[in-house]
Amino acid sequence: MKNLLIVILLCFLASTSQNISYSWDSEAAKFYPLTVGNQWSYHYISRGGNPIPCYPNNQYDYIITITGDTVINGHKYYKFSSGERLRIDSTSMNVYKFLGAGECLIDSLLAKKNSQVNSCELQGVVSDTNTVNFAGENRRSFNISGIGYSKRLMHGIGLYFLGGCELNSGFDRQLNGCIINGIQYGTMLGVKSISIENPGEFSLSQNYPNPFNPVTKIKFVVSGSSVAQTFLSVYDILGHETAVLVNKQLEPGSYEADWDASAYPSGVYYYKLEVSSLASSERSFTETKKMVLLK
Repeated sequence: MKNLLIVILLCFLASTSQNISYSWDSEAAKFYPLTVGNQWSYHYISRGGNPIPCYPNNQYDYIITITGDTVINGHKYYKFSSGERLRIDSTSMNVYKFLGAGECLIDSLLAKKNSQVNSCELQGVVSDTNTVNFAGENRRSFNISGIGYSKRLMHGIGLYFLGGCELNSGFDRQLNGCIINGIQYGTMLGVKSISIENPGEFSLSQNYPNPFNPVTKIKFVVSGSSVAQTFLSVYDILGHETAVLVNKQLEPGSYEADWDASAYPSGVYYYKLEVSSLASSERSFTETKKMVLLK
């Protein structure tokens, strides 16, 4: 009788363990939401050694998009506009990156706090599994800390932060916003400075190429003698805001923003530039132009 009870108990525990494992595995995959069309906007800061170790010396915003998928050696990889090809192993919940001659481990989505993660990108320990607020929502996350570097993944979002400082150089990669399965969280930014010369007039150029598929560039000029709050947004033909490309204070100069419309249908879109100088004596600027996405 005693042996029978032990067998029943072991069977129950095994069944419960399988249910927990299956549920956790399906949720763990959401730390890397791999779907064609998903986009992430990051603010990148490179850090040099002079004059202050790891002081920011170059920064810009950029957008990464999952552009498609492909099968290599029997595995399905998702292709990123950055050139990376990633996949999640459905059994181990490990994330692998294809390198041309093979693949390497970059993340372990089932890693628990204080567990060791040895990847080809970062070797470290899961230092915390704290909840992080992003775009007004609290989300589960976990942080991997190595020697001089740190990486944080966020549930339902993906890579939230990557960076560090070592030997007087380093970088930070911080998430501005993302579009996951057609829903935008945070702000999509993708702007870089072309010239820091102070221009005489505000201007908004026609996007190029136009029509485009799926990426287009938009140049604009911020004038004045001080920083200005700058908004560059995209609207559909019904006037609904579909993407925010710029939402930040910019110095006077010439800039270029990219819009990757991989996640949007063909059609006519409008982009609007709004600039409000922080100096009350200087004027503001607003202009709207039309563009065509043709897939």
